[in-house]
Amino acid sequence: MIGSAQLSLRDTLLFGLLSVAVWQDIRSGKVSNRLIATGLILGFALQVREHRIWGIYYFLGNISIPVILLYLLFLMRVLGAGDIKLFSMTGGMLTIGELYRCMVYSFIAAGFGAALFLVCDRQRRRKMRHAIRYFRYAVRTLRPEPYKLPEKTVQMRFAFAVFILFGTFAALYFPVQV
Repeated sequence: MIGSAQLSLRDTLLFGLLSVAVWQDIRSGKVSNRLIATGLILGFALQVREHRIWGIYYFLGNISIPVILLYLLFLMRVLGAGDIKLFSMTGGMLTIGELYRCMVYSFIAAGFGAALFLVCDRQRRRKMRHAIRYFRYAVRTLRPEPYKLPEKTVQMRFAFAVFILFGTFAALYFPVQV
């Protein structure tokens, strides 16, 4: 698919913005609000260009969906505000179906990435074993005691923007219709 067809203007802009977001997320752990704002402005322009006045409706709906659907994950500290803003920026340029596929593919890829991350990070594995031992002890003795983490350590960064880029690519070039 991608080899035979040229990338559209939308896809070129979107992949360019997402690539910069990945670089920023890996480098500093944050995606700049300027990049998000640039993507939102471009998404608005692209939607209006394609759908005229209805483009405003599609744009506003698509940027709202990630905020509404992912707010609980933000409250649980599973997902950062920057990740949700990046999903909104991406949704501003996509159709509703592409956005949903992008989100599903991103979370599936992030699940595999987290498993790989856990396998590669020795300190995290040690913390997981400690948590499992604590849970077994609490269940066996029925005495809840305060959970104490083993030593404080520096953790590797988990750049979710990588998975949003992957999810967007998969949603656009390997769509699965449900």
